[in-house]
Amino acid sequence: MRYAVNFPEQRERRYWLIDTASLPEGEVLRRFYAVVSEPMFRWLYDGTAYHAVRDSGPVLLDITHNADVWQQYSADWMKHAASVVIDTPASLNDLQQRLAACLTIDTPGNGMGLLRFHEQAVLHLLLGEEKLDQADRLALMDKDTCWSWPLCRSADGIVYERHFSTGGNSIPSGKPLRLDEETQQRLQGLRQYSRLMPLLGDAIHRFDLLQKEDDCITSLWRALEHYWHDTWQLNLSRKQAVENAQGKLKTSDAFEHFIESLSLDAMT
Repeated sequence: MRYAVNFPEQRERRYWLIDTASLPEGEVLRRFYAVVSEPMFRWLYDGTAYHAVRDSGPVLLDITHNADVWQQYSADWMKHAASVVIDTPASLNDLQQRLAACLTIDTPGNGMGLLRFHEQAVLHLLLGEEKLDQADRLALMDKDTCWSWPLCRSADGIVYERHFSTGGNSIPSGKPLRLDEETQQRLQGLRQYSRLMPLLGDAIHRFDLLQKEDDCITSLWRALEHYWHDTWQLNLSRKQAVENAQGKLKTSDAFEHFIESLSLDAMT
């Protein structure tokens, strides 16, 4: 299943890539050192063009033998910090070097930008919906690897989305990753989209979507994404957009009715 309330069984090494910028300075490593007897970590931006800001960027924690770190802190930190858990046979150094080689992305106008591939919306599009082509997915993930990220919280617990990588060996070329124009536009349209994640969790629980086909949750994401874009176009404040969607969920007696209520036609 692509969506679940637990991680897949750990087969190899397990790492936790977490952004530190939106958490109190030093909190992640302070708590990591308090729980782990032999802490091992690497800064994602170490040795890259973003080295100057590495200490306020994402950090890669080795939690292979220390699942308590995730269990103790993930629920609190997921409200503030983007993160992804990576199961892979790679060593800590090899994984950091692979991820560091995939930090840039081609942007419109022949430019380049920083790809924050640990953010949930980016992960959902690039890996969950496979908008990153197979060659670039392999360059980012390597083979025999699973990435799991917290999507939202529901009454059932934290809902995770995950993607398994299959295929042959792939060595990052160092060239920027490429996204088609539609995917780049979708990413640009997801500003503040995280404000809808509590609603996503409520809808998943209310309509029991974890017991249905994965396409149901993906369809819900797309309906909320279109709703978010449409309400921007209607100049609705983000607070009002969230409150209106919450009202639609309360008055919908079926999943299909809720999806229909989010459409532009239902709002105009």
